[in-house]
Amino acid sequence: MLVQTLHRLFFAIKPAPHVIPAIEAARRLYCPGHPVKNEHLHVTMEIFDDSVGMPERLAEALIAIGGEIDVPGFVLPLGRVVGTTRSVALRPKGRSTGLILLQRAIHERVTAAGLSVREGWSFNPHMTLGYRDGSAFARSIDAITWQVDELVLVHSHVGQTRHDILGRWPLAPELPLFE
Repeated sequence: MLVQTLHRLFFAIKPAPHVIPAIEAARRLYCPGHPVKNEHLHVTMEIFDDSVGMPERLAEALIAIGGEIDVPGFVLPLGRVVGTTRSVALRPKGRSTGLILLQRAIHERVTAAGLSVREGWSFNPHMTLGYRDGSAFARSIDAITWQVDELVLVHSHVGQTRHDILGRWPLAPELPLFE
């Protein structure tokens, strides 16, 4: 029986290279089972339904939307590690205004274009570290922090552990509080 590859598109932010060692340390400590590859680490900003073939028209529309995003970069601290019975993720310890503004800008443009996000999905910021079977837990950790300065559009080949970047857009320079 031939199994068809599913294709998934999503907007994401990716961690800066200098924080990967801290993410790896958290992963080793809290999720030694089935880790997410470093190159696949991300925070999903908006995700769309899976499709059997590559959704070319959707990809074109999302590339156009990515080019319209005009939000300043921001510092993102991930200061909690949370385990469910299936996975372990890093999460912001508190509210991140920059993260919320970026997601809102993406969502508003997606909606204005007449597109729909994956059914049942809502923005719940986290970076999955890996998968496992275990008891649920939540811990505060020393925050893993980086300057978010780029938005990407990812094409995931579901089940093949393959991510292709379809677009990259720099965020606007972070605005100073005082001049």
